[in-house]
Amino acid sequence: MRLKTAYYLHLAVFHVAVLALAAWYYEELGGLFFVVEAAVVVSWVFGVWLTRRSLQPLEFIRSFSDLLHEREFSARFSPVGQLEMDRLIELYNSMLRELYDERLRIGEQRGFLERFVEASPVGVVILDFDGRISLLNSSAAKLLRVDAGELSGRRLEALDSDLAVALAQLEAGESRLITGHGVRRLRLEKLAFVDRGFARQFVLVEELTRILNESERAAYEKLIRFMSHEVNNTVAVTNSLLESCRTYSPQIGEEDREDYSRALDVVIGRNEHLNRFMHDFAQVVKLPKPDRRPCDLVALTAGLEVMFRVQCRERDIEWVRSGSDEIPEVPLDPEQMEQALINIVKNAIEAIEQDGTLEVALSVVADEVELSVFDDGCGLDRDTRGELFSPFFSTKSDGQGIGLTLVKEILLKHEFDFDLEPVEDGRTRFRVLIPMA
Repeated sequence: MRLKTAYYLHLAVFHVAVLALAAWYYEELGGLFFVVEAAVVVSWVFGVWLTRRSLQPLEFIRSFSDLLHEREFSARFSPVGQLEMDRLIELYNSMLRELYDERLRIGEQRGFLERFVEASPVGVVILDFDGRISLLNSSAAKLLRVDAGELSGRRLEALDSDLAVALAQLEAGESRLITGHGVRRLRLEKLAFVDRGFARQFVLVEELTRILNESERAAYEKLIRFMSHEVNNTVAVTNSLLESCRTYSPQIGEEDREDYSRALDVVIGRNEHLNRFMHDFAQVVKLPKPDRRPCDLVALTAGLEVMFRVQCRERDIEWVRSGSDEIPEVPLDPEQMEQALINIVKNAIEAIEQDGTLEVALSVVADEVELSVFDDGCGLDRDTRGELFSPFFSTKSDGQGIGLTLVKEILLKHEFDFDLEPVEDGRTRFRVLIPMA
């Protein structure tokens, strides 16, 4: 039974009892009966008024609790002219105003944080209490190479991605630097925060490729320029002196003259080889900014097939073209891209060595053109994959490590994503993703 009903029932029972008692003693009361009756009516009216005034704070509190339950913090109560009630109303209005302002502030902060996280170049993956993905931004989805909508509620270790596995293996508070697809350098960090009294975790994936590449490039550019300057000067002076020595050939005995001339030829030849060696290194640091213009990749790759036809025939390597021939033109520097592809194809042919298949595939994936070069050569182990794009690293005994370094510089200047890795069928694939706009 509600308190208000109980009050009215009490008043009714009391006043009915008084009226019944007055009626019982009607003869003894005489004219006083009407006075008693009037007093009971007045008491009833006063009792109802007093009950309403007494229960008004309870009605107000009920209305206030309904507003809190419905989260309607913008409502306000008006004063009723009663000192105690007006003080209570003022207090509750103040509480509602603070709750409304706090809710508005939290909503604005949440909206800002959501937009900030989404726009951040740093990948953010937020996990729920069970370690499942509850939210990730577009940068994280791009680095994981998955659709963000497909990941909600899944565990990181369940994803088919080396990066996801590395993220899952992180301990709270741990930071790690890894090499991702191609030349990507990623810094991973797992942190924790408290949500409703319980610990939750989130992971940051920061791409440091550009910063590290610029630092690395600045270091070897300075070294190459210094070496090139010294070597070129030394070779020029040495060759000049050696050519002068040729004039003394007639003065050498006939039995030693041939050995003398041959020795000079060998030394001059080695100097010229050293000069070309440094020239190739210098080409890496002298690479100009790409001159982008529309390029037909189908025609470009067809030209490569013609260029390497004889070499492939000599090695019994089959050149296969696959994918679509309806590839839109893409903006890039054709000369630089051709040089990069020449180096990629040369590496593929050298990996096959003899009797194999080299496949060049073109396809459109979303808003990018995917250019892939497959070879069924010797393959790549994990250690080699991690070093392939390091400056001047080579797996060949007489290699200079210039080919892939030049490829990397060209593709990075174009801002193309690329990777070199084994695929499921046992072949090795060099893939370049070229935006169509």
